Amino acid sequence: MADRRPSAPLLTTSWDDGHPLDMKLAEMLLRHGVTGTFYVPARNRPDRPVMAAADLRELAAAGFEIGSHTADHRRLPGLSREDAGRQMADGRAALEDILGMAVHGFCFPGGRAGRWGRSLARELGFSHARTTRMLCADPGPDPFAMGTSAQIYPHRPAALLRNWLRHGGGADRLAMLRALLLPGDGDRAVRLGGVLAALADRTARGGGILHVWGHSWEIEAQGLWGALDRALAAAAAAYPVESRVVNRVLATAWPAASQKSSPRGCFP
Repeated sequence: MADRRPSAPLLTTSWDDGHPLDMKLAEMLLRHGVTGTFYVPARNRPDRPVMAAADLRELAAAGFEIGSHTADHRRLPGLSREDAGRQMADGRAALEDILGMAVHGFCFPGGRAGRWGRSLARELGFSHARTTRMLCADPGPDPFAMGTSAQIYPHRPAALLRNWLRHGGGADRLAMLRALLLPGDGDRAVRLGGVLAALADRTARGGGILHVWGHSWEIEAQGLWGALDRALAAAAAAYPVESRVVNRVLATAWPAASQKSSPRGCFP
């Protein structure tokens, strides 16, 4: 799963909060041959532990990207520019001390950049900053406002609609919203696996990017490991090995890839 410069379509995954259950998640990713980026705060609230240093080094050695998620998992909206910058810089420095290598990526806690986040990410030299903007089959034109496709979570229609509205709407994002609606009755976790599997195939055939993200602690709490396993199996079948990338590669590869295969907006 070494870095490479692929052509579209592209598959990426990213995982927030650095919970110890990320190690279980990484095992599943490795079993399917899918890589990913883990966004890890230096510290989190008392009831939300963070992986040990040895685990972080193990993930990096396995080829996963480790990105910053602030020093204390502080949401940037409402912070002063100075405090926001300190959270971003100190969180990265702590990870770099553990890993002994540069940390290139950042994810906004809660997905929102606030007034300062995007400009600070540029000034601090990050390669990209990821948001929780969903329903996209491309990451968007700004690497410091990187969008995603779908969360490993059985969202109800109203939550997906709010995400669509909050992040600018758009006909193509609406098409993906409809594709992610969980049809019928029964176990929402089971149906989520099927919906994500179908989405992986459709997005790959359309020449777009599938960016799946989530939280391992939430996957555990919601009983979503089976849904994730099914989604990863489908994604691995749809996307060739050379198209499976980490977010640092996606941030630079997508502009070149999109010239070869130009999806219509966010959803092919």
